[in-house]
Amino acid sequence: MKTIYMTIMAGALVILASCTGNKNAENQNNETEEQHTEEVELTQRQMSTVGITVGKEKKKELGSVIRANGELKLNPQDKADITSLIGGIVRKINVIEGQQVKAGQTVAYIENMEIVEMQKNFLVAAKEKETARLEQQRQRTLLAQGAGVEKTLQQAEAAYATAQARLTGLHHQLMHSGISPKQVAEGKIVSLVPVRTTIPGVVSKVSVNTGTYVDATTPLMQIADNSTVYASLNVFERNISQIEVGQDVDFVITNSPNIRVKGKVSLVNRSLSPDTKAIAVHALITVDNADRLIAGMYITGLIHTGKKEVSALPDDAIVSVEGKKFVFILDDRQADGKEQMLHFKHMEVITGASELGYTQVDFVEPVDADATVVTGKAFYLASMAADQGEH
Repeated sequence: MKTIYMTIMAGALVILASCTGNKNAENQNNETEEQHTEEVELTQRQMSTVGITVGKEKKKELGSVIRANGELKLNPQDKADITSLIGGIVRKINVIEGQQVKAGQTVAYIENMEIVEMQKNFLVAAKEKETARLEQQRQRTLLAQGAGVEKTLQQAEAAYATAQARLTGLHHQLMHSGISPKQVAEGKIVSLVPVRTTIPGVVSKVSVNTGTYVDATTPLMQIADNSTVYASLNVFERNISQIEVGQDVDFVITNSPNIRVKGKVSLVNRSLSPDTKAIAVHALITVDNADRLIAGMYITGLIHTGKKEVSALPDDAIVSVEGKKFVFILDDRQADGKEQMLHFKHMEVITGASELGYTQVDFVEPVDADATVVTGKAFYLASMAADQGEH
């Protein structure tokens, strides 16, 4: 049966090509550039042989989709410039670009000799505080025994408070610099200060080398937490009234079409961009396997805005040519001897939502609402039009 079917189909194509060839031969002297692919003609018998069907546009309730381009971005709290708490010379870098890091991980060491002096001052202040404490206790004991003087006790208490305040200040300075006061108190003085990350993520950029001098405001590197990327989509003004928070979005990565993820609209901006004349719509990624997504990737988002009644045709009625979508409509009927000749011309359409074998279509140029359209096997007519264009 398959062999018989293939033979019939091959014969049908030969009949179609023969008919087209004869017609071209008759009009060879009058042929112009405008005739190359605008129209295709064939008989009702030829249509029946191949299985080409015609009909009308139908009103279908399809899921409406708005297509919008954009890129993946990070929230401000999900990217960080890592700086040293003090100025100094970079002596060691523990990471490279692209490396995954945890929050609080040591990524570099800064050398600063002033830190050594600060630690010495801390040890001196600790001894001074202890001395002042002992003197305060001694004066209290003397006063209790009637051998002390109130003014001397007050001076001792003031000296103790001053020593304690100075030690507390140095304690905070050490903590701020990333040095443990406890280790310093144990005599472990260091000259290298650790630089630690503030967020988990990936090292997206390292800005310094070993030996570079930095101050407390110089970024050593940048960390990006790509696990929380969101999509910023540019939706044109005419479509923005259809967008609502919570709508589902399907994403396709522009340069990696095999990567498809899902999300939901989380925010609709209410200001129009003067450059793009579009409004930014934010969508959160809602899948767990989004580890390959990186901020800066270009994406296409399909925003599902709900079902609505639209003009639609069967999927088999639509053909693609050089990136555009076309359908064939009946343009004329003419008697050719005993058989009636049907003339079809292709018309460009914009497609929308597809569901259950039907696709939303909008004609680029207006057509009659009652126009007869090829609804099945339209690719045969597209093949004939291409053959005519080659001759």
